[in-house]
Amino acid sequence: MKIAGAISGTSLDGIDVAICDVTARDGHIAVACERFATIAFDPSLRDAILAAYPPAKIDAIAISALHAAVGEAFGDAIRTVAGEARLDAVGSHGITLAHDGAAHHTLQIGDAFRIRERAQSTVVYDFRSADTAAGGTGAPLVPFVDALLFADLAPCAALNLGGIANMTVLPQRIAFDSGPANLLIDAYVTHRSRGAQRYDRDGTLARNGKPDAALLARLLDDPYFDAPLPKTTGRERYGAPWIEHHRAALDALTFEDAVATLTALTVQSVADAFRRYAPDARTLIVSGGGARNPALVDGLRSALPSVAVKISDELGIDADAKEAIAFAVLAYCTLTNRPAGIPSVTGASGARVLGAIAPHDLETLLDRICIEEATDGPLKG
Repeated sequence: MKIAGAISGTSLDGIDVAICDVTARDGHIAVACERFATIAFDPSLRDAILAAYPPAKIDAIAISALHAAVGEAFGDAIRTVAGEARLDAVGSHGITLAHDGAAHHTLQIGDAFRIRERAQSTVVYDFRSADTAAGGTGAPLVPFVDALLFADLAPCAALNLGGIANMTVLPQRIAFDSGPANLLIDAYVTHRSRGAQRYDRDGTLARNGKPDAALLARLLDDPYFDAPLPKTTGRERYGAPWIEHHRAALDALTFEDAVATLTALTVQSVADAFRRYAPDARTLIVSGGGARNPALVDGLRSALPSVAVKISDELGIDADAKEAIAFAVLAYCTLTNRPAGIPSVTGASGARVLGAIAPHDLETLLDRICIEEATDGPLKG
């Protein structure tokens, strides 16, 4: 089946769209990414999304309008990347506007029916709510796909460096958010440059600076890093209020040293989590936007000298595309009635079929699914 996976992560770099061929073979799911691109947000829409994050006060009408606008942007992005290709389905993560894993509730925006109008295909969406309804944290969900992509390399760990750093340990299938990744770096660079820069391109600022040891030690004292599993985090903890709380201490440093300190915070928190939860792993597979930041990747190689730190590109998985690919696979699982959560990761009371469906030409789609299911069996592993 040809499925588009679409996501905009915590960093809000744009809308990542992966056009994938997803099939079931001998009880396993196989996926090949045929096309990938990141479509930038219209600046006014990005500003509106940022302005809506907690603790902002925003009324229901404004949230409704934002939900519609994000859906239209996702639909347009998917159509742009797909071109003339006919899609069987779309898996849309949308944008996480609010999330409280401990309290088991979550809110992703991006109207699936507006996506459907533009993509002219069935849309699977709202993947996290089934898990939170079952008592889980609702995140991370990508570890299910990490286990499909990287099982043959175990013992290993898969690390996604998006706005937040999340790690999957294989074969144990332990997964969690280790803490911030690009989110704090991007937010601080934007603040310090007064909007002239939105991220540390090629890690240049960090590589020209030196971490402040005293401030880094204080930042690493954050209780989140020692919190037990399951755990997940996001902008609600490491967003604008965090930057504001530490702004004076960071602003007292040179620009380069401040960014180097925030980069070291990501490196050290990831390395500490790896040593704690993946002591037998000898390979760390890095994807996400942070995989393109040499200061982060080289920092991990220095912090974990006995570990082979590889970019997922080396293993045939585009580092920028991995999470979009994951939501194409999760959509396939929904459509074929396969549970896709990992209760040991999220704390849910059991594995659940994830996602809701906005149907388009459902009879044709169900016919295709019946044909595939007739030639394959239940998902293994």
